[in-house]
Amino acid sequence: MTSLEAAVPAAATLFLVPPRADRLDMGRRLIGPFVSDRAQDHALARRGLHPDVMELLPPGGKEKIGIDQVREVIRMGQFSAAQADRKACLAPFAEDLTPEASNALLKTLEEPTRGMVFVLLTEHTGDVLPTIVSRSRVERVQPESRRQLAARLVAVGYSDSEAEWLVRAATRRGELAALAAAPAPLDQVRAQARERLAAASAGDLVVACLDGGPVDRREALDLLAERAAARDPELLTTGVSSLAGQERATSFVFLGELLAACADALRERVAAGAEAPPRSGALSAGQLARACTRIESANRALLAYAPTEGVLVSLFLAFGGEHRGS
Repeated sequence: MTSLEAAVPAAATLFLVPPRADRLDMGRRLIGPFVSDRAQDHALARRGLHPDVMELLPPGGKEKIGIDQVREVIRMGQFSAAQADRKACLAPFAEDLTPEASNALLKTLEEPTRGMVFVLLTEHTGDVLPTIVSRSRVERVQPESRRQLAARLVAVGYSDSEAEWLVRAATRRGELAALAAAPAPLDQVRAQARERLAAASAGDLVVACLDGGPVDRREALDLLAERAAARDPELLTTGVSSLAGQERATSFVFLGELLAACADALRERVAAGAEAPPRSGALSAGQLARACTRIESANRALLAYAPTEGVLVSLFLAFGGEHRGS
């Protein structure tokens, strides 16, 4: 960015952020330099307390940002900055704008208000209107490494091993931020989740695999793999039917997370060696290795538009095939 661009920012900057980013925290850190170059302004913005920074978020209980909220931001933008050099609006979840709200924002970007800038965050340019993208300066934020993500969890009280496990399990939007905001004893939470899910029907287990929080989801995926290895009839019928009824994109997410769960379990088994016998019902190292290979094959089959139900039945049957003790 040139010194002139730094002095007069673009009317809108669109940051493309990693999937697991804490959007609100990241946006507050990014927006400081847009209102001024003073450290005190940056500090207030990071805390969400700057009088010249408006945060455009879905209102309580709602999933979308409406046109009235955008209109209010535009109205407030007509007034001079109270403390900083300019006013700014932060939209950390730009994809949550309704079509009407997006069009209202677009009109403002076409005729920008002097002294007012917008900072938008999203994962992909395709998540917002192409005309908003074309009127924005687009920047990509590099993802944090697993070590950096784990360090954030350790800083709020998790142990190193807990943080590493959670970083592998919490792969969806906002999950790591929620875990950091409310630390809990992981062993206890995992045990409670496993006990609850062990008694679940195949249909409920599938729901937990697809829609559960990070701990429930990972424990459900482990239990699903164990039921598949045991050739559980309910999983091979009701469970497969439930999974096959999902959108294709959901099926790919499911397979990716199942692969991650099996790969993690395999690493733990190999690291433990013969000194730590597997939990009753747990898959052997050989079964886990074969499962990982078969999951990748299932993913390729779905990409080739093979019937989802047949692919899943074949996959789950392949989880067995060898004795537990091997």
